Amino acid sequence: MEETQSRQEPGAAPTRPYVPGEERGLSPSPAGETDARPGTAPEETESAPAEPEAASTPEAAGEPESGGETKALSNDAVTEHTASLWRYRPVPQEEPEPAPEYRCCHRQYPGSTVTAAGVRGKKHKHEGSNCDDWFETAQYDSVTFIAVSDGAGSKKLSRIGARVSCRAAVGCLVTGYEELVKSVPDFESGLRRELSDPTCQDGCGRLAQLVQQAVTKAYEAVEAAWYERAADPVYTGTLGRRPALRDFSGTLLLAVIVPICPETKEHLIVGCQVGDGMIAVLNSQGDFASSLRLLGVPDSGAYSGETDFLTSPQVLGAEALQKRTMLFRRPADTVLVMSDGVSDDYFPNETQMRRLYDDLVVNGVIDTGRTRLTLTTASPEELSLFKRLPDPPAYPWVNDQSVKVPLHYTKRILETTGSTLETLWDDPRLLDLATAELRWLEETPDPAERLRIWLDNYVERGSFDDRTLVIARM
Repeated sequence: MEETQSRQEPGAAPTRPYVPGEERGLSPSPAGETDARPGTAPEETESAPAEPEAASTPEAAGEPESGGETKALSNDAVTEHTASLWRYRPVPQEEPEPAPEYRCCHRQYPGSTVTAAGVRGKKHKHEGSNCDDWFETAQYDSVTFIAVSDGAGSKKLSRIGARVSCRAAVGCLVTGYEELVKSVPDFESGLRRELSDPTCQDGCGRLAQLVQQAVTKAYEAVEAAWYERAADPVYTGTLGRRPALRDFSGTLLLAVIVPICPETKEHLIVGCQVGDGMIAVLNSQGDFASSLRLLGVPDSGAYSGETDFLTSPQVLGAEALQKRTMLFRRPADTVLVMSDGVSDDYFPNETQMRRLYDDLVVNGVIDTGRTRLTLTTASPEELSLFKRLPDPPAYPWVNDQSVKVPLHYTKRILETTGSTLETLWDDPRLLDLATAELRWLEETPDPAERLRIWLDNYVERGSFDDRTLVIARM
């Protein structure tokens, strides 16, 4: 297995810094707005974050006043203005078990290529608090396992719960799958039979039960982490009281990817989701209308805007876990597992996950395998298309305001060219031409580092949470 793993020190700059004007006529403009879903929640659930208070973060900063009257700013101007107001504070090393500023990896598995990254959100950087997200990936033969967790932002030890839950879940999936292969005759061959075949149905049932067992093991790991620290004065001192189980609360998203037929790209994918975030399956070679399937249901709390956590009492029952488990068996070549720091920026997910895929393609994170268009080899028709593209905006990086990384946004491309997600799906030349313009990609060949830079620098109004995304390409 070939693997590259990279970690950036807090405050480290992207591979190559940019300043305004380096590309062709950069003109900052908005990448879009997110849907705000405020709500109230009981003790073991958490509301979706509202706009930060002006006193602590810039997102709620008012518009400049002139002559005693509030002057309305354009959407472009507000985005540019607020992007420059965020400030950077390092990860607090005085807190126990501080989380890294960044994590990213690129792994070549027998059945997939996995690219993953997690970045500390702007609000956490601004306030000098820890990142709460975590991810883990693993494989057994050609089967790929993915876990993503987002610790509750209001709980100071949730990063620990996120980490131990992902590690326990993936460990359970790997060892449990191996045990099924060794102990159940025709388990793997049965998965590849017709869905109507009893052997296939039995294998799918066993695999779904394994995923549900992994959720239970993840909870047990969080509970054990709580017990281990409950009487430790370091953690009591951090909280000002004895730690409680709820202090380790977090979401959990699991995905298991089983190749069925390499020729047709058919895969069996099992997903289970506790809390918000999203698991999306795409077939980039398929028809647009049937190219996307979601394997999760976010914001499943009892109130609008709240989310359940792994430590929520209603989560672990057999019936509840069965309802959260989804199976998919069709041709697919991409699985995206993400925390809500990404999924909320692409809401509603039922349509906007394709826009996320296009954003990953146009910024060089996903390699589609197509022969890339270049400006020197483009035809006159393609050069005409290129002239219709918007300039890639570049906003100040939170860690260093002098650094600006130009990025393309599919939404801007659609607005400027009059295209639709469906026309881009059928004819992706606009994306290829736009990618050819981003010179920083040439100096950043590692897909994991490209993903980290993109996650850390793309700008959406109202978006300030930690961002974690795991991409499996089959």
